[in-house]
Amino acid sequence: MKEKNLEILKQKEKANFWYKQKKSKVIQEIYQEIYRNDYPEDLDIDSFVTMTDLRNVVKYLNIKSGETFLDIGCGKAGPGLWIAREIGANYVGIDLSVVAIELAKKRILEFGLKSKVEFYVMNVCSTTFPNNFFDAAISIDAFTYVQDKVQGINEILRILRSDASFVFTAWETPTTITDYRPILQEAGFEIIIYREIMNWEQKQREVYEKFIESKEILIEDMGKEGALPWIEEATTRLPLLKDWRRIFGVVKKKK
Repeated sequence: MKEKNLEILKQKEKANFWYKQKKSKVIQEIYQEIYRNDYPEDLDIDSFVTMTDLRNVVKYLNIKSGETFLDIGCGKAGPGLWIAREIGANYVGIDLSVVAIELAKKRILEFGLKSKVEFYVMNVCSTTFPNNFFDAAISIDAFTYVQDKVQGINEILRILRSDASFVFTAWETPTTITDYRPILQEAGFEIIIYREIMNWEQKQREVYEKFIESKEILIEDMGKEGALPWIEEATTRLPLLKDWRRIFGVVKKKK
């Protein structure tokens, strides 16, 4: 238990550090160059989510205006707030990072939402929400980093109403999880869609290669402390991508 709590603390510290860094225009330009019209440039994202991914989330989330969905690992909440605006749904975002949640709260007016929006610093493995509370849930490129995925998935199941959808994008990796389906099904979810996202590896590889190629420019623009996490991520993960899969999943809580 102490080791688990220590790991969660490390995750919080890492996330807080990440969100405190000034973001470079060079990074945004790299994403725009590679993803072109599929890049959600107005959302200030910190992941590899695309407009195609977000439109698919809206398509399969299966909620109506006025209903409430949970965003797990919301970060600065650009994708979640966009989805809430598209649907007219109420939105609750949770994240381990205090800094991310503070930034997310400041963005509510930016999206002009008339629906209800709430943010909490919270671990998905131990939320304080009642049983059967949410009409749907999403997680965009975040669930890969949940330490106890079995506990996290069981907690999501607990707080979703019967027949509610959980829509997510996540990576399968040899060091985290190689297939989410067994633990989703064991928890009590029905698999509706589970597929590898088209061309994800090529695009992510190109982004990382550009980060490395632009190292000096990024350091000049962001400072060494701000730039190095981006460059180190690219350098570390680039050779690993061939063994990864990026997944788009839609599952439902069984009636």
